[in-house]
Amino acid sequence: MPKQMNNRKINNSQRNKLSNRRNVASKNNNKNPPQHSSNVRLKHKFRFSVPATGFSGGISDSQVLHATGGIATVTNTTLTNWVQSFRVKKIEIWSAPPSQGSASTASVEWFGFGNSPSIEVSDTTLSTATNAHVVSKPPPNSLCAFWQKATGTGLFSLVLPAGSIMDMTLDLILQDNDALYTVPVTTAVLGNVYYLALDHQTSDLIIPVSLHTTT
Repeated sequence: MPKQMNNRKINNSQRNKLSNRRNVASKNNNKNPPQHSSNVRLKHKFRFSVPATGFSGGISDSQVLHATGGIATVTNTTLTNWVQSFRVKKIEIWSAPPSQGSASTASVEWFGFGNSPSIEVSDTTLSTATNAHVVSKPPPNSLCAFWQKATGTGLFSLVLPAGSIMDMTLDLILQDNDALYTVPVTTAVLGNVYYLALDHQTSDLIIPVSLHTTT
């Protein structure tokens, strides 16, 4: 008999817990919808390759944004971007020397915001069997630590020896109701999608890998 009473108590306790859960769920269903960010936000890693000439120079916010892709809106003249703003999350570089014993140095220099200093990260190799390997995230108070739009402001500089591979990871926010960014091109089929070189409008040497591109 005491055992049966204990079982009843356990069953009653379980029923009460279940009832309480249902009441909480019912109350939650009657609440207002939760807060919601309506921006269409993406994260993507873009890969680039560098030809035999190598590359050394600065990259602007406009060049980064144009490299994220756009659609040809005027034949052989204009590419229109669908990205509104971006934030650089990480840059990774692999570079090998042309021959054993010769040096190969790869680097990224993050430009500082305001009075903050610019920070350079580099790596050097002397072996064809071992790549120079740079992995770097934007330092605090660098320009790339903040969201950016296409204003023509320099964000960072790169040293990419011949044959380098570079990955750039970006957070992206797509256009909503702002004016669309456009960039001039020399070859484009109306309605086609293109991803531009990271150094477009200067030398077109940092070419996107496995993506449709133009100059």
